[in-house]
Amino acid sequence: MKRTAILTLVLCLFSVMQAQDLPAWVTKLPKAGNGTYMYVKESAVGNTENEARNQAISLVFQTTANRLGQAVSSAAIYEAVQRGTDLQVVAQEFKIPINKVCEHKELLKDGKVRVYVLCQVAQAGNITPVWDDFRGCEERKQYKDGVALVESIFIPGLGQMSKRHYGEGAVTLVGEVLLVSAGFGTYFVAREELNIMRTPNISYEQFSQAYKTYNTMRTTGYVVWGAAAAFYIYNLCRAYTLQPKYKNSLSVHPAIVPVNHNTAYGIGITYHIQ
Repeated sequence: MKRTAILTLVLCLFSVMQAQDLPAWVTKLPKAGNGTYMYVKESAVGNTENEARNQAISLVFQTTANRLGQAVSSAAIYEAVQRGTDLQVVAQEFKIPINKVCEHKELLKDGKVRVYVLCQVAQAGNITPVWDDFRGCEERKQYKDGVALVESIFIPGLGQMSKRHYGEGAVTLVGEVLLVSAGFGTYFVAREELNIMRTPNISYEQFSQAYKTYNTMRTTGYVVWGAAAAFYIYNLCRAYTLQPKYKNSLSVHPAIVPVNHNTAYGIGITYHIQ
């Protein structure tokens, strides 16, 4: 019994470690940047990487065709993909707009290969999709919209920062602090003017000026506190719906660098904006 429990625990830990090694888009689809397309993820197992990739891409075409209501033969799709034809040509041939953005390969114990593909596909058959650039293919971090929401409940802008929108998060935090500070400022000024109005033997001119300032501060306070509340709610909405950004990375690798139509050996530097 104890051995079974230990074995189960080890298998669970191994599964968790494997899941953590997968890119984030494998377990949670990214959010589309506009309403003309959506993300679709498929995977397939094959004896070779190319075989698995072709099967996965064919599944993307087939599921998209089914969703768009197009009667397309799965065998015909797989044959077109297997020929090695450019995916855009295949997409035009079957009138199924698809844009492949990510791929991940996983070696299995039996020697086979599992390939995951992430594609942008048309949201509807009568809409021309406008593809957005997706730069998170190697991102492992799982972004939880609910966690970002909770973070921004306690500290406005923190949810945006956790999704690496640091500029927007900082502006949100500073803006909320300024609005709340202004709200408290109007409250204290109005209270001070109220105390002046209650001062014994105050002149009529002083009372009138204090009363005018008191009403002005109170009205301004309502406006400022309303703006602070609206900005706070907007902050929560942004924290929940914002699509995460990804890290920048710099890699140096050996490369052949063409110079003035000639070829010279050198070092290539690649800067990935993710």
